Amino acid sequence: MTFTAILNFINVLSSSVLVILTFALLAYTLTYNFRNRVARRFALLLAFLMIVYAADVALDRIITADSANRWLRLQWLGIAMTPATAYLFSLSVLAATNYRIGRRRWIGMLALAVSIVSALDAVFGNAIVGQVFYRPPLSYLEGGPLFWPFAVYYAVLIWLALANVWKARQRCLTDSTRGRMTYLVFGFIAPGVSVFPYLIAFALLWGPRESGWLVLLVSILGNIAVGFLLLLMSYTVAYFGVLTPDRVVRYRLLRFFMRGPVVAILVILAIQITPPIERIIGLPRDAILFSIITGVIILSQLLLSVTKSAVDRLIYREDREEIAWLRELDRRMLATSDLRQLLENNLLSLCELLRVPSAFAAAVVGPDLMLEALVGADEKRAQILSVTDWSDALGKALREQPSAKPGAILQPSHHRGYWLWPLVEHTHDDEGVRVLGILGVQARTPAPLFTADEVRVVETILDRTTRALADRKLQQSMLANLRYIIPDLERVQQLRGVVPYAAADSAREPMTALLDPSPIHSPEFEAWVKDALSHYWGGPKLTHSPLMKLRVVSETLDHADDDPTRALRLVLGQALERIKPEGKQNLTAPEWLLYNILEMRFVQGRKVREIADRLAISESDLYRKQRVAIGQLARVLSEMEQTNAAEAMSLPAYSNGSPFGTVDDAPLAVDGDVAPPAHKPTAP
Repeated sequence: MTFTAILNFINVLSSSVLVILTFALLAYTLTYNFRNRVARRFALLLAFLMIVYAADVALDRIITADSANRWLRLQWLGIAMTPATAYLFSLSVLAATNYRIGRRRWIGMLALAVSIVSALDAVFGNAIVGQVFYRPPLSYLEGGPLFWPFAVYYAVLIWLALANVWKARQRCLTDSTRGRMTYLVFGFIAPGVSVFPYLIAFALLWGPRESGWLVLLVSILGNIAVGFLLLLMSYTVAYFGVLTPDRVVRYRLLRFFMRGPVVAILVILAIQITPPIERIIGLPRDAILFSIITGVIILSQLLLSVTKSAVDRLIYREDREEIAWLRELDRRMLATSDLRQLLENNLLSLCELLRVPSAFAAAVVGPDLMLEALVGADEKRAQILSVTDWSDALGKALREQPSAKPGAILQPSHHRGYWLWPLVEHTHDDEGVRVLGILGVQARTPAPLFTADEVRVVETILDRTTRALADRKLQQSMLANLRYIIPDLERVQQLRGVVPYAAADSAREPMTALLDPSPIHSPEFEAWVKDALSHYWGGPKLTHSPLMKLRVVSETLDHADDDPTRALRLVLGQALERIKPEGKQNLTAPEWLLYNILEMRFVQGRKVREIADRLAISESDLYRKQRVAIGQLARVLSEMEQTNAAEAMSLPAYSNGSPFGTVDDAPLAVDGDVAPPAHKPTAP
């Protein structure tokens, strides 16, 4: 193998790596950050770069000048579009600092038109490029009469794009954002320098090149530099418009590259080295290729697992302890299925010990009981579910327990053929106990008789079940608190992702507007919604409502003749329409109840007594359901506001719904209770 052949092999390999790299960066950008304008234009730039490098790889495999001509003209599609897409990308970066791009936008549109015309001519015409020069390993299109004007256009536009990015760096407010923008400035050299058709320029100046080893060497070094610079660009772009913390972005980016591009690059290397290995060891190519690829995939995943701790230390740094604690919490959280499995295991052990066919465990929810786990045959399950007075039985069992006597808890009460143990937790201040639930086992005899071994095991199972229900209740309380914290955290992440790139002289959106908290985050938001509804057709509570600060109201002004009061009324009407069920209005259907109350009470202005009579409910019940309806309307307004803000910032919309999901046997309550709806024992 000659020196030129070796260099060509390395050049093709490096171009293949760039194809994988650009495709991976494109996929990452479209997956995680597509809604951001900077990321979308970066993805467009990557797409054209990928075309250029893919054509380089394909040119190594073609054997005719006609095929080379087709691939070279396809490559010129990427070359011609690169300057315009690079400039548009730089404009989006500059605009992210709230700079008025003004005339620069028109330059971008003109550049896009020139690039499109140039691309069409390069693919189908001969003005910019002409006949193919085919001397493997060198192949290029000869320059046409308009090549030098295109080269000047290319250089000027790349220079202007680089100037835009540099100006964006100067406008950054913090050291961290300025540092990232510095990476972007250096990385921006890659697309401008790497795809310029140097061979055509050299051929026009000094004549065709017959020897390509120097060109190949320069190309290899350039490909290595371009790969590194593209990674710098991607690292910076990954932070634009994201709500997740920086550490999450770094970790996600690194893991993506370790699992995708790195593995793909290793597979490409394996394919390239297969022919020489075949000649050395004499095995069929398919067998060698299968073995190498399998080994690469398995070893790469093993390497990821082994290096996970080192990667965590590198990425998280001072946050390592907090992240480790959060991960441990995730592993130890007692989900609903985990609780059911634990309780079922305990119940099965108890049934085996006492030689009985069925048992159940229920938790206290509000004033009633909700079945958590049940074991036994179908007829036994039906028997348990048919009983409607388990709550009364629990109260009786509690009264029968001599709380001060040690071990008395093991003496169950008897109810409808079942032994019942109340599950109670002693408070830390020793002032009493908290009732958590009930455990029932089918009774062997009316009077409970246990051996010493049974007493010990029963005591252990009761303790485990009690602790599981106590931990579950504590966890539910923590999750309920998180429900109210998450919207504030979302707002903080929005400010973290937007404000640092905004310069102090911003004319697009004042800094005070970014820092001013939205009304939806106020604890009085629901009260403000009620006040605005009470003066729906006019009044001080509508005219001077804090809801006027909502973004959705501001953006509705164009449809309200610039009247803020009318705009707020339109927004309230839109929110009301969103909770309106489908179909024809029905005054008796339960799903229409909340909408009917709001529509009749505030839009139509009917009196409470009249509404109660028409809906066949009491006035006190009407007031309770009205509070629930206003709360639901407030949640809809909150979702509308956050969706609007997310779209304005090119961020993913956030839903203000409950993080707990839905429960099949727990439909939406309309009775005003905050706690989950109470149930008698039902099937898990």
